[in-house]
Amino acid sequence: MSKLRYRIPEVLCVTALIAFIVLLIFSRSGGSEKPVDEIAAPVIKAMDEGQMTRQPKADAAGAFSIDLSQAEGLVYYANDDIMDVSECLILKLKDESDAESVQASIEAHIASQKNLYKNYAPEQYALLNDSLLEVSGNMIFYCTAKNADALYDAFRAAL
Repeated sequence: MSKLRYRIPEVLCVTALIAFIVLLIFSRSGGSEKPVDEIAAPVIKAMDEGQMTRQPKADAAGAFSIDLSQAEGLVYYANDDIMDVSECLILKLKDESDAESVQASIEAHIASQKNLYKNYAPEQYALLNDSLLEVSGNMIFYCTAKNADALYDAFRAAL
């Protein structure tokens, strides 16, 4: 009978540990079921006036080498001045398994931009070095801007 008393707390502890691990796994998956425009709205609101303008999806596909058939939704803002590298991409993928290849495409874009600006626009090169790229499940956020942290915070809050 005394062995039975000791087993109940052990079983409860192991069960609680397993439940905690499962909770951690599911909370790490990220992503969102919301439409991309709903997620992008607070980010756009957090932008400084005239900082960036909305660009066509085709421009994002060309700049980042993204296959638009992988995207469930996409919002892309960039500065119209060629000497300003500010841009913000919010992308919702149809399939979370595509995130790794899209992330690699965005990283290649950043590397290409760095090569362009490193010798003659040090302030733009510094912005590129501080750019943010976050993958959260089926959602991708990329931003190069002076206020990239504030834009990222708005993105995270919208998820």
